[in-house]
Amino acid sequence: MMNDSVIEDAQILEFARRWMPYGGGNSGDLLVEFGMTPAGYRDRLRRILDGPVGRRLEPTLRAQLTEYVAMQSRRRGR
Repeated sequence: MMNDSVIEDAQILEFARRWMPYGGGNSGDLLVEFGMTPAGYRDRLRRILDGPVGRRLEPTLRAQLTEYVAMQSRRRGR
């Protein structure tokens, strides 16, 4: 049985994958979906990508999501 954290990690990864081509979800989407601010979402996504769940992703997708997080963080000054 998967715990809530693993399920939420998968949901965050799917959200990131789906919205990455469009610049990511907006702050309202993130609040409704996950109860997070954009900065909190980026931090959580970065931790997921650096952890065991992220290391199991297809390498190209992981690299794209990692670059997306870095780019969004630079744009937002974080």
